[in-house]
Amino acid sequence: MTLLEQITDYTLDLHLEDIPDEALDLAKTIVLDSIGTGLGGFQSDLGAKAVRYATAMMPGDEATLLGSGERASLEGAAFANGVMVKILGMDDSHRSAGHIASQVVPVALAVGEAYGASGEDLLAAVVAAYDFVVRVGRQVRPMQRARGLDLKGTLGAISAALAAARCARFGRQDMINTVSLAADLASGTEQYVYEGGPCDTKDLIAGFASRNAVFALRLAEAGFDGPRGALDGEYGFFSAFGDGFDPATFDDLGEDFAILGTGFKPHGGCRHTHQAIDAVQAIQADGRLDINEIESIRLATYGYATRPIFRVDPNPASREVAGLSIRVSTAVALKQGAAWRHDFAHWDDSDVRRLRNLIDVQVDSEIEARYPELNGCRLQVNLADGTMRESYIPNMKGEPEFRMTDGEMREKFHMLTRDLFPQERADEIYRLCNNLESLDPIGGLIQLCAAAELMTV
Repeated sequence: MTLLEQITDYTLDLHLEDIPDEALDLAKTIVLDSIGTGLGGFQSDLGAKAVRYATAMMPGDEATLLGSGERASLEGAAFANGVMVKILGMDDSHRSAGHIASQVVPVALAVGEAYGASGEDLLAAVVAAYDFVVRVGRQVRPMQRARGLDLKGTLGAISAALAAARCARFGRQDMINTVSLAADLASGTEQYVYEGGPCDTKDLIAGFASRNAVFALRLAEAGFDGPRGALDGEYGFFSAFGDGFDPATFDDLGEDFAILGTGFKPHGGCRHTHQAIDAVQAIQADGRLDINEIESIRLATYGYATRPIFRVDPNPASREVAGLSIRVSTAVALKQGAAWRHDFAHWDDSDVRRLRNLIDVQVDSEIEARYPELNGCRLQVNLADGTMRESYIPNMKGEPEFRMTDGEMREKFHMLTRDLFPQERADEIYRLCNNLESLDPIGGLIQLCAAAELMTV
């Protein structure tokens, strides 16, 4: 049996009673969080551009676009919603597979809406996709990152394809073909982090992967066949995008649920800046700092947060990559007290520029020795009067070891949607997500996610 056959059989046989309660709850939270980050992304210029493109170039009446409530083809909805979920950089994260939800959830919602899937179908699809992609990521991530590949484009295409086939209620053969065809559509590089000028591909790649998953679904449905060894064959995905295949990684499939390793973001920007933002907020909890009195800042963290250079660049070329820099994120948090989208609008203010160039970033040997299980930092802020303010964060908030509470996740959703519709609507979306297993079909959920003045249902 090939890996493709193994993961297909697992996905087809997965039912809610097979999934631990904690894993189910996380799947519901991932759906809610993805909708929230997508609605936040809708409010950006790039989000509006994605909506315009999808409705003009991929028109249709199959699925709903987040925020606008307009309808588009399956491909159009998957593309635009995937882009919007990724824009803020507040989507979920996993140490083995990067950011998964911005590809999987938009596809699962769009296909689920078009094919009349139930909440049970959606939850099983999300859990199976994480079980699949995290195990793939454990094997290929180091090589893909070294080669400059973007995990959203490579892992995202195949994981979203699996979720799409489950939500379409495909049989075994069509599901195999959907994933195998998507494997040959996998692509995307991280060149965007090194560009000096405007570049949208950080977010577009999530849309590419989502759209490619739907394209693969359509091809399989039309009778096209993909290679059975698309993943573990001699020249398959693991060989082309990694260093080969180790079947032992999948031995615990159905026993160890990979979704349990998911982390959530309380802040915007790169995940590897959040420990510093947490540290700033811990300091300011004892009283806000006068940023004009700051003379020097020492930030000590784990090595991965300092490599490559874009992670510590004090003077990035554009807003698109500013949130990837721990120096910029720390400076923004010092000035604003937070690091939401509207806070990062101040990334290049003169006082923020001064602060980000005061920060001495170092690797802390103790923190480095405990990474990745712990991923904290030490922050020391020295003031003009000779006083020092400092904090130590052992693990950034939102990680599996330090989860955001249900109340914090709801607050995040409300913050992201407060300018679109009343809190009562946000509460209703939360309620539906929290009871997804009872929702059949799921179409009404995403149809609720339109701005109040654009509401058509």
